[in-house]
Amino acid sequence: MDKLIEFSLDEILEGDPLGLLSEPRATVRPINEDDRLVSSFEEINAFIEQNEREPQKSTNMNERALHVRLEGLRQNPEKIEYLKPYDRFKY
Repeated sequence: MDKLIEFSLDEILEGDPLGLLSEPRATVRPINEDDRLVSSFEEINAFIEQNEREPQKSTNMNERALHVRLEGLRQNPEKIEYLKPYDRFKY
């Protein structure tokens, strides 16, 4: 039968022959409001690309959420201007 060997967390962390645990962490840029806006708009673009139409006021909750989001964007001139470079369908 195999012998169970127990190590403490410190012993495990000390035994890093490849130095993987001492590598610097990749820096992650926090998501800001503009990033969220573009990401949200890209979801609408993906829907239009897949369905060849705008999201409608549907019984499908995901489609309806995209429809409401698109209508909200259309009522905000600043967001319209900001998103123009991302508007692949020019609706």
